[in-house]
Amino acid sequence: MDHITHLFKSGPSALWSTLQDTPPSIVVPLITITAALPIVLFSLYHAYAVSPVILIHNKSPVSITTYDSKTDTTKREDLVEYIKKNCPSLFGPGAVYRPTPWLANGHLQTACSAMKEFKDLYQIDYHRELLSTPDGGTVSIDWAPSLKQLPADSTPTLVLLHGLTGGSYESYIRALVDHVTKVYGYRCVVFNARGCANTQVTSPQLFSGGYTEDIRMVVKHLRKTLPESKMMGVGFSLGSNILMNYMGEEGDRCEFLAAMSVGNPFDMLGSCLAIERGWFTRKVYAPAMGGNLKKVLLDHADAFKNTNIIDLDTVRSEVVRMRQFDDQVTRKVYGYETVSQYYRAASSANRILAIKRPFLCLNAQDDPIAVDEILPRDEVCANPYGLMATTAHGGHLGWFEGMSNPTRWCTKPLAEYCAAIFEADRRSISETRDAPSAVRHFAIEE
Repeated sequence: MDHITHLFKSGPSALWSTLQDTPPSIVVPLITITAALPIVLFSLYHAYAVSPVILIHNKSPVSITTYDSKTDTTKREDLVEYIKKNCPSLFGPGAVYRPTPWLANGHLQTACSAMKEFKDLYQIDYHRELLSTPDGGTVSIDWAPSLKQLPADSTPTLVLLHGLTGGSYESYIRALVDHVTKVYGYRCVVFNARGCANTQVTSPQLFSGGYTEDIRMVVKHLRKTLPESKMMGVGFSLGSNILMNYMGEEGDRCEFLAAMSVGNPFDMLGSCLAIERGWFTRKVYAPAMGGNLKKVLLDHADAFKNTNIIDLDTVRSEVVRMRQFDDQVTRKVYGYETVSQYYRAASSANRILAIKRPFLCLNAQDDPIAVDEILPRDEVCANPYGLMATTAHGGHLGWFEGMSNPTRWCTKPLAEYCAAIFEADRRSISETRDAPSAVRHFAIEE
């Protein structure tokens, strides 16, 4: 052992000289081990880190209408087969997620997602519009491009909902906005919840995972502003829970052509219990999320001063973890008796079966927040509009790939699904609705 240690401590010339004087019985195994090490490491990485995409869906999916502008004809295709054909990142030999080797862990992926801002990438020139809610609150929507740059027309529109206390500035939002606006020429609108992304809180109410009136108001505003544009929604984390709740509540009246859910906790009570159960997640994630919520509230404390809904002093002194915040603030603002009642009522898994538009759910099995055990696989399989894609790795809103400058893999399948739905029939709302062989503007039927 001392002889081998000496070999590595020597300089290049001394090492070569030493090797010449070293018995072959030592040199040959040493060279063999050194040569085999990269192969072993690569094999381990390929065996345990590379993640093929796993798809689950109903055995009898709905059909989608596709339109050929050259022949002015439409035809029906099985929705899942159509998606498989047009989304190589979800199905086929390229449907594999290869995580950054030094981020081949759900916690590392999640930490990178929270800390890496990608300031030099995805520079989006947003145009902000403020909207007032019926209760006197304020939400904001960020347009990319602005209506001045791209006036209202039939250009497809992607509506994005951010995660907990996030906003249009989040890197996962900007990455997708950058891709679909530049590659496909679509319009994007980011919905910023109350108190998020420098949006002021002007009534004693914050956002919650089960409150859908704000996104409903935004969609109505967008439909009025863009009467000929087909729209699709994509939500991330808590935003995806809100989006899927909205989709289920709207049913076959929904203005969205389709929806994409990314890193959705689905079962908010199950997610919270999983976070509280683990030592690391309880000590790291729960306080981090609770701290973010607490900061949003205290930054806008003036909106709650003249009400008896919540005790701001108690929030300041006692609230640390997310569950404590939801118990002291969220469930009181929204009139729930207990925090568990709020979590159960707000869980979008309850409304998966009621969704009547195509939807894609993308989740990582090593997500420490939207944990694998709570994913509503049975509900997705029971809904002919649904498709769930999972990868073994990716963390919470991570999915980083590449070595020196990691980027998000998830942008590719999301953009492909978005384009597949929008490009199936590029006619405007009025043209699609009036077409004799189409079924309303969303072009989906069972």
